[in-house]
Amino acid sequence: MAYTSNVTTILQDIATTPAVYNYLRPNAFRFTIKDIPNVAYTCQSANLPAVQLGFAIQQNPFNDIPVYGDKLTYGDFTIRFLIAEDMSNYLELFEWLIAIGFPNDYNDYKAFTGNRLDRFPFYKNSGGKTDTIMYSDGTLTILDSNNVAKKNIILQDLFPVSVETLDFDVTVSAVDYFVGVASFKYSSFVIESV
Repeated sequence: MAYTSNVTTILQDIATTPAVYNYLRPNAFRFTIKDIPNVAYTCQSANLPAVQLGFAIQQNPFNDIPVYGDKLTYGDFTIRFLIAEDMSNYLELFEWLIAIGFPNDYNDYKAFTGNRLDRFPFYKNSGGKTDTIMYSDGTLTILDSNNVAKKNIILQDLFPVSVETLDFDVTVSAVDYFVGVASFKYSSFVIESV
């Protein structure tokens, strides 16, 4: 016998559901990275990354059954930002990448961190010397219809993994400004009410 819901209960649930008058807008946001402020002011777009839960397959002679896992996988966080004429905001990301990857020698890392001990978090290493952590938290602030902050999405332990190509071209007739694209990895994110 099929189960039939009580119509009165369904109507009461509908009556008590709060009405939604304003919806989330894709252009109502602000992004900041604590330790590289120049990028934040020119951010044009940012994504709320995907979150996926791993799963396993339980073998069955008839139909394999998916079973939920216990580890989350977070997608890349990507921003698009207008590049300043002096490239200061692009250089902040570029120098951060160089410091992490130190392509020339170990001094690439030391030069970057030595100038930024007041900006990046630091700790005392096993030798007792001050060392910086190459992570920074980023905050994507969601605004309401009156441009008032409602939610903060805090990307924890953020670090850049790529800055995309800039194509210079003298044959372009219209003046379009460069938009940089940068991708980041991070440990996790949390959503907090403001």
